Amino acid sequence: MLVQKRENPSSIRSKNALAEALLKLMLYKPYGDITVSNLTERARLSRQAFYTNFQKKDDVIIYLLHGLYRRYLDKLEETIPAAEQLLIDYFIFWGDSRDFLSLLFRQDLGYIFQNCNRAFFIEDTQILDDLFTCEDWQMPYVKAALAGVTYELLYMWLTKDQGLSVDVLSAMTRNLLGGTMFAG
Repeated sequence: MLVQKRENPSSIRSKNALAEALLKLMLYKPYGDITVSNLTERARLSRQAFYTNFQKKDDVIIYLLHGLYRRYLDKLEETIPAAEQLLIDYFIFWGDSRDFLSLLFRQDLGYIFQNCNRAFFIEDTQILDDLFTCEDWQMPYVKAALAGVTYELLYMWLTKDQGLSVDVLSAMTRNLLGGTMFAG
């Protein structure tokens, strides 16, 4: 998803400390009420350390999401699943991060995840091009459909828990994308 360059270990430690501080603060305080001072205090870092690594609080959430997407992409590249398995793996992966995503959704930060999800499917993943058999002109539409349906179903699954399994959710996604759920 992101071009990986060698990063200063001190910067990585600062980013991780700030990310951990933000998550802990979000457990008991509304995101909008958390200040950079709260973050740096909790992380035991200076304001300068925050602004050296991030421009705004949302960037900390994006940093966390990019790390998760990087892990997911590494997993995909290891196994290179069939298109059908991609959906199952996607929901399993994010189901394993349920607490984090639920926290984002509860704090009305789903839009950040949605933007990262869109970037993952539409902009940053060459691996998807190899999984689907379609015309080149169709690929952007396939990716856009995947980005939209996966985000919305994941949001619904995590916020309106109805006990659906990953298999049911994946099958529903395939049926939606394949058109088999539409009355004909």
